[in-house]
Amino acid sequence: MTTFTEIVATVVVHSSAAALSHFGVTLEPVPVVQPAPAHTVERVIPRTPRPVPQRVANSPKPQAVLAGVRA
Repeated sequence: MTTFTEIVATVVVHSSAAALSHFGVTLEPVPVVQPAPAHTVERVIPRTPRPVPQRVANSPKPQAVLAGVRA
């Protein structure tokens, strides 16, 4: 969005300068000073290990559904 704003501002200033120069007024461009980008520090987020799933040896087996019975 910053780029769009800069483009619009440039067009407005240019059109204003063109309109004023028609009447003999000249505008001198002001040098744009952009602030230095803030120093970013890389963050490392520690993760906890996932627990190992325990297998159950005596797990119940699913029962067979009767073909004629409907719920």
